[in-house]
Amino acid sequence: MRPTPLIAFLLFALVAAPAIAVPPPPTAFAGRHAASPDDAAAIGRLLDAYRAALKSGDQPAFAALLLDEHVPFLAVQAGALAKAKPDGVDDQRYADFRTAVFGSAQRYEQRFDNVRILQDGALAQVSLDFVTVAAGTDRGSYGWKTLELLKVGGQWRIASEFFTAYPLPAPRR
Repeated sequence: MRPTPLIAFLLFALVAAPAIAVPPPPTAFAGRHAASPDDAAAIGRLLDAYRAALKSGDQPAFAALLLDEHVPFLAVQAGALAKAKPDGVDDQRYADFRTAVFGSAQRYEQRFDNVRILQDGALAQVSLDFVTVAAGTDRGSYGWKTLELLKVGGQWRIASEFFTAYPLPAPRR
């Protein structure tokens, strides 16, 4: 007598079940990040120092926040990236930023909103919305940025920065 398709399937399922191991749900172990209020406060101080260095034009203070001056640092522009070759994106543009921001007498003020910090031990990611205004003017930009941070020697350092930037809308007169 030949087993029916249903019985054959059930027999297969019983025999194969141990071989088809189902991993535990991700929530059983994932998402347990090592974070502390002290680190969150230290990251907040890094963001404050970032804004203060921009406002005062203190390039050495800003550079001290970076892991080094060769970190990935890029204004992400969809049009430019759409035309780029996959291996042709130069993401080490800190020198351009340094020249534009610290290479003239113009000072900038930056505000951060919607700051979100995720941390797991010595690795953290900050994402935020920003508005940058040339001091004393109504010219500037806004956008979104992500910072990857590493805690090295007990200090948080910026390991990368990627951001979008759009011109501020013209002020209403």
